[in-house]
Amino acid sequence: MKVEAVWIKNYQVTVTARQFQVPVDEAPEYGGEDTGMMPTEQFLSSLASCFCISLVYVAKKSEVKLKGLSVNVRGEKDTRKSLFSKCIVEVNCSIDSDILEGLVNKAKRYCYISNTIKGSCPIEYKINND
Repeated sequence: MKVEAVWIKNYQVTVTARQFQVPVDEAPEYGGEDTGMMPTEQFLSSLASCFCISLVYVAKKSEVKLKGLSVNVRGEKDTRKSLFSKCIVEVNCSIDSDILEGLVNKAKRYCYISNTIKGSCPIEYKINND
């Protein structure tokens, strides 16, 4: 698996993976032109989307029907070290909280992104069911 980032201008980059292209830029307050997500946002979105897909996978395997599933990720920045000191993964779904908690625990085994970063950045999981 590989991706390629090609510099366009200023802080703008186009990232290509397979047949997909994603624009990346910095926000104006960081000198960019806001033509795409910032790399830090892409990092957090990778964790959110991978964990969401992992939840769908384990729900299908467990024959659980999901309702209103969403995953929000917030990163706590350590600006002195230029890294995230912690990531908080919040899972929202309108199913029984015990079932959801079981799915979250199972999904942790399948999420490549969280499994890759958990050794260097603590990940906290929160569950919300409506």
